Amino acid sequence: MKGPNRRRSRQRHIVGLGLVCAGLVGALPARAQLAGLVSGPDRPISKSSPVTFLADQVSYDRQTGIVTATGNVEAWQNGHILYADKVVIDRNHNTATAIGHVVMMEPSGEIAFAKRADLSQGMKNAVMRDVASILAENGRIIANGARRYGGVINELSKPVYSTCDLCKHDPTAAPLWQIKARSAIEDLRHKVIEYHDAELQIYGFPVFWLPYMSQPDPSVKRQSGVLIPSFGSSTHIGEFLAIPYFWDISKSQDATIVPIIATKAGPVLDVKYRQALNNGKLTVNISAGHDRYANNSGLSDAIFSTGTFDLNNTWRAGFSYNHTSSTQYLNDFRYLPNASFLASNAYIEGFGEGSYAKIDAQTYQGLVATITQSEVPIVAPYARYDYFGSPDAWGGRFSMAASAYNVLREVGTESRRVAVVSNYDLPFDGPDGILFDSRVRLIAAGYSASKLNEQPNFSDVGSAQTARAIPIGAVSMRWPLERNAGTWGEQIIEPRVQLEVAPSYGLSQTQIIPNEDSLDFQFTDANLFSLQRFGGIDRFAGGSRVDYALQGSWYLPGGAYATGLIGQSYSFHKSLLYPPGSGLNDNVSDIVGRATVAPLSWLSFTYRTRLSHQDLGARMIDAYASVGNNALRVNGGYFYSTTNPYYLFTQAGPPPAAYYIPRREFTLGASTSLIPHWTFAGSTQRNIETGQFDNAAMSATWQNECTAVNISFYRSFTSFNYDHGTTTLLINITLKTLGNFGFSAL
Repeated sequence: MKGPNRRRSRQRHIVGLGLVCAGLVGALPARAQLAGLVSGPDRPISKSSPVTFLADQVSYDRQTGIVTATGNVEAWQNGHILYADKVVIDRNHNTATAIGHVVMMEPSGEIAFAKRADLSQGMKNAVMRDVASILAENGRIIANGARRYGGVINELSKPVYSTCDLCKHDPTAAPLWQIKARSAIEDLRHKVIEYHDAELQIYGFPVFWLPYMSQPDPSVKRQSGVLIPSFGSSTHIGEFLAIPYFWDISKSQDATIVPIIATKAGPVLDVKYRQALNNGKLTVNISAGHDRYANNSGLSDAIFSTGTFDLNNTWRAGFSYNHTSSTQYLNDFRYLPNASFLASNAYIEGFGEGSYAKIDAQTYQGLVATITQSEVPIVAPYARYDYFGSPDAWGGRFSMAASAYNVLREVGTESRRVAVVSNYDLPFDGPDGILFDSRVRLIAAGYSASKLNEQPNFSDVGSAQTARAIPIGAVSMRWPLERNAGTWGEQIIEPRVQLEVAPSYGLSQTQIIPNEDSLDFQFTDANLFSLQRFGGIDRFAGGSRVDYALQGSWYLPGGAYATGLIGQSYSFHKSLLYPPGSGLNDNVSDIVGRATVAPLSWLSFTYRTRLSHQDLGARMIDAYASVGNNALRVNGGYFYSTTNPYYLFTQAGPPPAAYYIPRREFTLGASTSLIPHWTFAGSTQRNIETGQFDNAAMSATWQNECTAVNISFYRSFTSFNYDHGTTTLLINITLKTLGNFGFSAL
């Protein structure tokens, strides 16, 4: 039947079938009540719940009690839905047989296909032939036959499971990978699939066999069980094997337990614990075991932990604690290879409208062999408050940053500071499009320090207490001149000048004021117009100066553009506070510049430099170029500096000779995804000054709908913590819904 005639026929068979099946399924409700018969996944199966049928034709044999429904048969009961070409119901034995294109949909969302299904107990029990099921995450499982018990247990005969799509040209060909087993049990209630006599096949070829294995149903996000092991080889610990176990403790907490066995070290036990709280979260990673470089007891350990807790809508508390008994232990087992320190803290912070407050304590563990722990600072406490106001009637804004800290060292300067930095910024427009900005800043700070004659200050005095207030005023002017060049785009030329007035400070302040926040310094275009050239307030050269620059932009209609800046400063008084070779040691500063050119959407250049004001020789170069798009991209960089600030505060008196050794580094990298499913990347860094490579890395990744394979290679040529270069090879394979396993060589 077709069209309206068929629809009317199906309506009549609904009523007729409901009446003849009353002994099996109960009274048939009206058509409008069909939706109420479909249960959710949490509704229990009821023997008394009625079944609703749709069919093209229905016949009933009163003598045998056999009801036969044929033609697009549909049946519902307790959320279970059945489709078939034909359904035969035996009222005397309360059984039903579905034949031809059988489809069974479970309340959980699982869909099973079969050629034939013998049903009983209200579709809770079934025997099926030639079964195929569709699971979550593109998971599919087929079997020669299946037997279902209670609607929750499926016994599968010779099952095959995979998440890979079949070949479009040859659907009979084996997929990329599949799990093939002698038998399996699918537990629909506990969401787990157990295989017996199972093997992993790649394109139909067996590569791995297990007498027993289990996996969570693909719809399950977390479930306790053994994860796929990882193995490899390392020059530090030899051949190793790690067998992780995931423990789903509750809905809000879990743990991953990883025993590691190695030929040159170990055993090691690593435990990662996570917990989600109503008002925060907690993570703890504890590791302990035997390492060849450990102390006399032969044991090493490490802990990494963090926690955040919301106290209310305004305040939050948190902590982090990270510590290890051996730096070599972290490097050998690749927890934090080549890390220079571990930081721990505890804090409480608050967020307000335009304001922020925080109080914390910080400790550090040095991991570099050349630094002793007694020289590493402890900051307890450190408090700060920041406020950024709304514009006033004149358009100006007031802001403030208050802070207080206490720095402790066993060897080195111990200092305490209370400071308030207040700012008022008032922009206004002048004639002919000139833009003005006036800024006022007041830095007030009080200091108390002891052991000033030790690192990192190396003062001539042992202790000091002092306070100072530094007023700073500045007025800047920008005059953007815009020109519309039609097909040549838009051009902007913008001269910029700033006058800054402040008291002048000399070297005397370095003898009585400890330096904790201004240890690193470099003069570039980024701080040309800064009121404080140093990073903090412990060092301030002051004096009056004029900063001036010319910046411009050119934007073309096709998206190409070019921007640049070149500038300089003139100070009315020389300052001896700036480090040697900084470019600010004379009245006239070095020239700083920046240029970015992007002539095409796939091509860009950025160049930053600092030139000597005497002979225009390069004091600093930072260049970067990028060519290509996401399909193929090549980038390279070059860095040059005449000084190395790392050595600036390592001794008393003038900087050591190592400070004046130039730095020259070149980097090159490339990535491509031109080949379908493949991504390749590589990079290297070379120290031109020494004529040696610092490191090199390569990676290749292949990925499709069910599998990902990543191969990574990294080689370090430099020495760190007495480790004279390392080589790392990582191979990681991910099978969707099963997990990942890999091999690593270090």
